[in-house]
Amino acid sequence: MGAGRQVDAETEMDDDLARTGFFHRLLYVATPFFRSEQRLAAWGLLAVNVITVLVIVAMNYALTVWNGSFFDAMQRYDVAEIWRLFGIFLGLAAMVVVINTASQYFAQIFQIRWRRWMTGHMVDGWMDREAHYRMQLDDRGIDNPDQRISDDIDFFTGQTVNLPLSALQSVVTIVSFSVMLWLLSRNLRLFGLYIPGLLLWMNLIYAIGGTWLILLIGKPLFWLNNIQQRAQGNFRFELIRVRDNSEAIATAHSGDAEATRLKRTFAPVVEIFYRRVYRTVFVNTFNFSFNTLGGLLAFGLVIPSYLAKRILIGTVSQTNNAFGQTQQAFAFILNNFSSIGQGYLSITEWRAVVDRLYTLEVSLRRHHAAATAPRIAYARGDEAGLAIEGLTLTLPDGRKLLEGLDIAIGPGERVLISGPTGSGKSTLVRAIAGIWPFGEGRVTMPAGRVLFVPQRPYLPNGKLIESIAFPYGEALEPARVAAMLERVGLGHLAGRLEAEQAWDRELSLGEQQRIGFARCVLLRPEVVILDEATSSLDEDYEARMYRTLLDELPGVTLVSVGHRSTIIRYHARRLRLTGDGGWRVEALAAETPAA
Repeated sequence: MGAGRQVDAETEMDDDLARTGFFHRLLYVATPFFRSEQRLAAWGLLAVNVITVLVIVAMNYALTVWNGSFFDAMQRYDVAEIWRLFGIFLGLAAMVVVINTASQYFAQIFQIRWRRWMTGHMVDGWMDREAHYRMQLDDRGIDNPDQRISDDIDFFTGQTVNLPLSALQSVVTIVSFSVMLWLLSRNLRLFGLYIPGLLLWMNLIYAIGGTWLILLIGKPLFWLNNIQQRAQGNFRFELIRVRDNSEAIATAHSGDAEATRLKRTFAPVVEIFYRRVYRTVFVNTFNFSFNTLGGLLAFGLVIPSYLAKRILIGTVSQTNNAFGQTQQAFAFILNNFSSIGQGYLSITEWRAVVDRLYTLEVSLRRHHAAATAPRIAYARGDEAGLAIEGLTLTLPDGRKLLEGLDIAIGPGERVLISGPTGSGKSTLVRAIAGIWPFGEGRVTMPAGRVLFVPQRPYLPNGKLIESIAFPYGEALEPARVAAMLERVGLGHLAGRLEAEQAWDRELSLGEQQRIGFARCVLLRPEVVILDEATSSLDEDYEARMYRTLLDELPGVTLVSVGHRSTIIRYHARRLRLTGDGGWRVEALAAETPAA
């Protein structure tokens, strides 16, 4: 896939983000959970969390009222009232502890339930109809889907629970404490003038002005967070590739070169982080100054009235608390703008994660739709053979690999696919398997089992006997498996069938290929398609594998892809691809397998 196509793909995804508003993307990602089979629990937990937020605001309001009454009693030296209010405070404090603990508990339960469902939903979508494979072929800017499923969903559910609840708390705080500020403004004067609701209007002007300035200063953080997520994902992907290819790197003694390449891949992460830090320094400086000056503003508004003996010290304290509560509520966006160097949540990072999950969800649905209505038609026949009619294959860039292929492979027939490198042999196998989306034509597969054996057979982590049973997962008879392992030269594994290992790391590629043949015999498919399945075996083992397969499954329909002339004798026909889109079928003299 050329660089130009990738740039166009990323531009297309950016255009999609530009066409849709943030709240549209947020609802697109969030609402499926509330419509799922978990909807009763989802709405119930949401309701509980909303109730706890309302109770927290009520407790804060009660404590602010208590604060004014307590300090007024202190100034009047009213001993009885002081001790009465002290007892009330103990009750309020206990309730605050309980409700805040409950709020944290229910918010975390809400998050983990949401994350569990959303992870399952995304994993199912990623694996459904081979979307994980199609996304690699038809890239549209969806980098690192694994990171989006593992990390971004965790961040998204946490922030989507906490940020809206915090916003709700801010709105309710503004409404409730605005009434208090209006009432407290009755005895205040500004330069000798009475202004109804003075504290409320000053707080509103101050908070809105600060929020507007912080959005202006911190706007670049929105796209910087998105870019950093992509850069970090690319770096993690390169680390995984090194781990998966550690033997090749070690035998080539190329550790220094790989280290240099990894550090080069990490460099954009550092560069973008510095850009975020520099921008966040301005945001945090303004934020700190804003909060500090807000407290001074409250005192500056009430001290003249206190000195004029129009209010008591309790009113000063209550006013300062109410002003602070309302000012912090108004400044919700400001305080939660960026998480670098702060203990707040991050709206900028949240928005970046919403964008990444939205583009992943859109891409998955697009690939599902394409798989539902493929350009290559697939059908199931009654016989154990397969038929290909008018099949034309192209690459993602439109270059034609194969044109107008027509071939019928009858039950029990053995066909070899050969041709020069790049002629489309493996692509033809992918098309037969139904995972290659670029082309047109018709493929008819048998109703029974079809087993594809690639050059590197997939061995899931876990018990060896279960790994061998992939992809059908049926319970295999241990004695039969042990006998077959002995037959393919892997008798040393017969006693380890229940051992749990990462078998693709434990076994050499040649051993994995022999397990691929043992899997074919044990699962007994009607059709076996081998794609370079003996590339890591010597000629003796190659002959041993083919003879074992044909001895055990004499009626199997066999299709092989390979370059070696040594496998010709196991096939009756050859489909030769010419490399320019052409093809021809040749008869071969297949030998009868030895008993």
